[in-house]
Amino acid sequence: MKSILVQINRDSGLEARFQAALDITRNFEGHLSCLQVTQVEAFAALDPYGVGHMLSETISIVRDAEQAERNVIETRLAKETISWDWINESGDPARMVADHSWLNDLVVVSTPPQEWLPRLDAPPTAAEVLVRSRAPVLVVPEENRGIDCSAPIAIAWNGSPESCAAIKGAIPLLKQAGSIHLINAAQPENDYDLPPTQAATYLSRHGITAELVEIDPGAGPITDNVLEAASARKAGMLVMGAYGHSRLRENILGGVTRGMLQKAKLPLLLAH
Repeated sequence: MKSILVQINRDSGLEARFQAALDITRNFEGHLSCLQVTQVEAFAALDPYGVGHMLSETISIVRDAEQAERNVIETRLAKETISWDWINESGDPARMVADHSWLNDLVVVSTPPQEWLPRLDAPPTAAEVLVRSRAPVLVVPEENRGIDCSAPIAIAWNGSPESCAAIKGAIPLLKQAGSIHLINAAQPENDYDLPPTQAATYLSRHGITAELVEIDPGAGPITDNVLEAASARKAGMLVMGAYGHSRLRENILGGVTRGMLQKAKLPLLLAH
């Protein structure tokens, strides 16, 4: 992984995702791109009657805050040995992050806020980026502090195309992990028939040995079972496919991806 993209916006998850991106970039001696997005649509909503001077003043305040944040981040980056660049964009953050993912090996965003409820309106950045990104997405919980690339990694496997994409995207990280634990998360109603042994065989061709872990599909919510299995093996990251069902269906009925985004306390490397 040589090109890492991280979203830089003022929110409670910034420190966690920035530190995670920094650790991975250092580990692979790569390049870090910091993307800062100004939400111009939000400003327009604040000025429905066209009171231009109010809108201009609001934008000026936000720009000053963004510049202050940039100064802090650039001061930290100046002390690093990695290469990096800064990108400023205006628009929808999720769309901008996804657009810039095309020539990056990994995108780093934050876990959605806990108040994210089942509904049909705009999803949080992480969920939107997942379905648009052309690179694996590392979703980092707010309380996380750093990534240890030598820590064990768990893989939630259900034989889906999304699971396959996640494993392929995670190969550089899997090669450096202390151990790999392939958790069979397939459900009885699964539409896919790729067994975990085939995933293990694929990994072995990359010189990666994985422990196969079976969990009881009838023992409770699959999300809880996978997270418990990962925790028992002291995994520092969980790799899995995202949104095997439509995001609309998951928003209404719930789903594994949604459950993971809400419950996971460790970074999730996801691919759609």
